[in-house]
Amino acid sequence: QGLRGDLNPPLLTPLRHTGQNLPQRIMQRLQQICGHLKPLDNGSLKKEQAAGQRLPMALREIRHKLHLPLYKMKMMQQGLMGEMEKGLNGEESTVLMLPSYVTRKSVEGKTGEYYALDLGGTNFRVLKLVLKDSQVVDTKAAKYRIPLKHVVGGDADGLFGFIAKSVAKFIKGSSTSSAPLGFTFSFPMKKNSLNSGILVRWTKSFTTAGVVGKDVCALLAEQFKKEGVNMGVTAVLNDTVGTLVTEYFKDDRALLGVIIGTGFNVAYWEKVGNIPKYMRANKEADPDATMCINMECGNFDSPTMRVLKNVYNKYDIEVDAASPNKGLGLTEKLVSGLYMGEIARLALRDLKKAGIIRGLHGKLEEKKGFPAWHLSGCVEEDDSRLSKIEKILKKEYGVESTLFEREAIRKVCEWVVLRSARVAATIIGTVVLKAGFEWDCTVAIDGSVFEKTPNYPKLMYEAFNDLFGDQPYNIRLVLTKDGSGVGAGLSAALMS
Repeated sequence: QGLRGDLNPPLLTPLRHTGQNLPQRIMQRLQQICGHLKPLDNGSLKKEQAAGQRLPMALREIRHKLHLPLYKMKMMQQGLMGEMEKGLNGEESTVLMLPSYVTRKSVEGKTGEYYALDLGGTNFRVLKLVLKDSQVVDTKAAKYRIPLKHVVGGDADGLFGFIAKSVAKFIKGSSTSSAPLGFTFSFPMKKNSLNSGILVRWTKSFTTAGVVGKDVCALLAEQFKKEGVNMGVTAVLNDTVGTLVTEYFKDDRALLGVIIGTGFNVAYWEKVGNIPKYMRANKEADPDATMCINMECGNFDSPTMRVLKNVYNKYDIEVDAASPNKGLGLTEKLVSGLYMGEIARLALRDLKKAGIIRGLHGKLEEKKGFPAWHLSGCVEEDDSRLSKIEKILKKEYGVESTLFEREAIRKVCEWVVLRSARVAATIIGTVVLKAGFEWDCTVAIDGSVFEKTPNYPKLMYEAFNDLFGDQPYNIRLVLTKDGSGVGAGLSAALMS
């Protein structure tokens, strides 16, 4: 219903053929969702095309490559909806839809001391939280930079041994060294219980050997024992789950936890009865309970590219080919800060070849020669001469620039950011529709891209307006700081 005639019908097949008949209530919900999948407004498209005609040809080509029109967003919505259903049912899917075993409960009366570990990148943190009546009244934290040898080419003993030593140092002299512990492990995990997590695959450039396929809690416990740390993991989770729980302690309408930073992922509350694979494995489970699902949606449509083949361009293909996880995380590579700078660099390199801009002293030809924070600086509010961009180019690259060059660079950076925001909004909007709470929900978001990229939340709201059209919705995007750290401690409190 309401689909463009040129959309590929097989995109609907995951919803029809899941190996069993979908319950009537799901079919009714899908009919409601189809109301959101409207054809592209040709008038809007003509306006976009007219605006593009005023640009030089090289810029027009880049703009076309980076533009994400509404009909492509709708295609992504349909594809993701089908993958979610398959993932929840336990079928092969590009989104894992992993049960976190963290369930929605009352947060009233939580009082005591809780510890948290946060491993989501090359910086590792240890935190101690003091709660009184479910409010965090005191926090102590320490950050440790993981040596590169443990991240790339190292082994499990080295990585988890470093973590255990850091924890031992942090709790030395503490009177409550055996309090409940939450462990944020921000990588794809398969979970069979609340306090076990088997690493499915590394992301974020980690290649540490001997961890994939192993229980990370058991690996940590082994190193804790060696270091004399009398502590066990109460709950292991990823950063999206932690972000959702953090906001849930403040707002019971919190529905999604999202990370938009170095990586991109979503977690959300789902009825246990809507998770067939969990119900089959846990016969006594309450179908009316609510559990947090870790989607691992950064891997959506990877490596199949049934939908993303219509979104990816030559820059995305080059970025993917140069990444350590080629063919995987293809949606994440459209959104996250780890890749936005590279996409902009490759587009700017084409502008140089076309004679639109001069070079940046060879940096456009070097991998990571145009980092994401430079891109972010180029889209900040600026004066009519774009003095901030002029300062970045002179200070960081040692080049003088004309106003025309600065305008061209700004345009490219804006388009990269805009596409990232529209992809993120499409994924989030689809999950909200699936959960059935588009009329009133809070989306908790952590991550440097959402927090520090100018106008990023505004661009996401504009994308929601496009997606929902005249359908009523009330989605609140809330910056939830330190969900990965504090969220681990709060998850331990929630589940202990």
